[in-house]
Amino acid sequence: MKRILPILLAIFGLAACNDKATLDNSRVRYITYEGRKFEVRVAATDVPNEYRLLVVRATLVVNPDPERERARDSAVAWEAIQQVCKGGNPQVLEHNLIDNVNFMTRFRCA
Repeated sequence: MKRILPILLAIFGLAACNDKATLDNSRVRYITYEGRKFEVRVAATDVPNEYRLLVVRATLVVNPDPERERARDSAVAWEAIQQVCKGGNPQVLEHNLIDNVNFMTRFRCA
């Protein structure tokens, strides 16, 4: 029984994890928001001054609340968008919550 318990805990732990999303040809920066670390990936698109941005929790999330995650991710994304557009007038073209924890957006710097 002592050997089975650690194996069951490991299996449960792996089953509870969400996959970490990636963004091709992106540069990464880390932002701390509400005491949580987020990995922010930014990549240019083929359109001038247009970018894709992915916010990924850098910490383990078990049974995430999609509404709370969306609110946090949106705030982190907006902070990163402001940095990329250097205080200009950014326009969000689309945004999505992926797997209840990863936030993807496409925006343009005006």
